[in-house]
Amino acid sequence: MHTLRVLKAPAACSFEGLMKKYGDPEKIAEALLQDDFEIDLLQCGRFIDNVSKLYLDKNQRPLFKVVRTEKVFLPDGTLKEERPVKESLANVLLETPIRMSGKLIPKKDATQKIVLSRKYQLSHSNGLTFEFLFNMAKELEDSNCLMLVGAGAKGLEPLVFQDGGKAYRAFLEGRTNGEKYCLIMHLSNLELKSIL
Repeated sequence: MHTLRVLKAPAACSFEGLMKKYGDPEKIAEALLQDDFEIDLLQCGRFIDNVSKLYLDKNQRPLFKVVRTEKVFLPDGTLKEERPVKESLANVLLETPIRMSGKLIPKKDATQKIVLSRKYQLSHSNGLTFEFLFNMAKELEDSNCLMLVGAGAKGLEPLVFQDGGKAYRAFLEGRTNGEKYCLIMHLSNLELKSIL
């Protein structure tokens, strides 16, 4: 299994490119009703390789000497800190496997403190892994808890799926129905905090 890059759309077909050409969203909508030009059938979906990341300004011109920063806000919305973005390296497909921390979080507490943004369903590849995953799903369902899953030796570090990607906290949820199971890995990169 390997990853392929696919061209979503050329720059002229992006919203920014269309805004540069038409100048107003209403005019873009009118033009779309007349002709389906937002998809370039010769370019969209092409496999691409040997590419580098390029930052563009609002006029679709290349930017040089870009300094990326991230803003950290307090719960009341005021800016706490602005700092350079720390480039994170992928830690999912390394020689050290993802580990279950053993730390259980009641579902009620998790829904009040954590914003779950993505979900992945885990599945078995043979009878042995079926039994293992089924038992795990059953234990989590019976305890009505989510289990923290992570990278590192103790399973407490966040998961990064690609170089330069976001770091996510992962939580396993288990459900069963007779001899069937559903094991869901919820991802979160936001935490709810009280304003008070």
